[in-house]
Amino acid sequence: MVCRKFIIILFIFNFIVGQDQSIAFVRFFLNEEDFLSGKKLEATLRHGKSYVQAFYNQSKLPIIKELVSSDGSILKREIMTYDAKGLLLRKFFTDVNSEPDSVIQYGENEAWSIEFRKSLNSNSVGFFDFQESKFILNKAKKFEKIIFSTVQGEIYGEIKFVYDHLGMLKGEQWIQYPEKSTVRKFLYFDDILSDRKEIKEYGINGQLISNIVLAKPIAEKLYKFPPPRFGNRLDEISIILEDIYQKDHKIPFDVFIPKTDHDLMVLTNNDSLLVQLQDITNLEVKFKIIGQEGNLTMPINRVKNIMSKYGERIYP
Repeated sequence: MVCRKFIIILFIFNFIVGQDQSIAFVRFFLNEEDFLSGKKLEATLRHGKSYVQAFYNQSKLPIIKELVSSDGSILKREIMTYDAKGLLLRKFFTDVNSEPDSVIQYGENEAWSIEFRKSLNSNSVGFFDFQESKFILNKAKKFEKIIFSTVQGEIYGEIKFVYDHLGMLKGEQWIQYPEKSTVRKFLYFDDILSDRKEIKEYGINGQLISNIVLAKPIAEKLYKFPPPRFGNRLDEISIILEDIYQKDHKIPFDVFIPKTDHDLMVLTNNDSLLVQLQDITNLEVKFKIIGQEGNLTMPINRVKNIMSKYGERIYP
């Protein structure tokens, strides 16, 4: 569902784009409490002890906060982003190895929280203003769970993601707090051999709500005519044009669609051959000469160009 690189890139992109992330100045604090209260630490007093350093933008809003150990190494880091009014939108956290750890998105418009609240009773309307959604990653850098909290810090819900030993997503459990009752559950089934996926959704009482099966059709069933030949990027046009010819569609404007009976291959010595193209590789062209049996090959360096029967340039 989510891979490590995609999560890292997506999080960082969402945090940086759309706001001023340039650093204007830095301040030091003895601990988290002093940071919240604004009690600064003199730069000369921070050596030999752990401390908090915060980087601010031109609007005097902290955009990066780091916990620094006594030896100067970064123990953890927070990156903050804000909206146009200066309200906090997201916090991105890294661990001692500077690896993504979790992210918090603030506000009742966060997509996962909106969907989660649909599973709750209607008596909670208006209770979730300025709520926060905390996305926590596991060691494989995939979503482990999402925790939903009110502005008072009270947890009202959680979504747990379940993976198999191969790291594939197998299910989701949606839990309501403080009851800790399951309000929704999803089970995922993957058949790698048949490329078939199945999703089952269960409701608050464990009843089956929906069952969706996704199967990838074989290539032959995706086309009304033989699928595009290798090496021909425009062969989709051939399929559309063939459909127009066979069904005799009426086109509401004047158009000339060139069509011959066979593909035309011109060699470097300017000889021309009417062929049925089979395949093109970096080294050779496989084809069948019209009126003859069997497939032939031609070194690619002896081929000047190939045109399809619809006038498309197939090669080069």
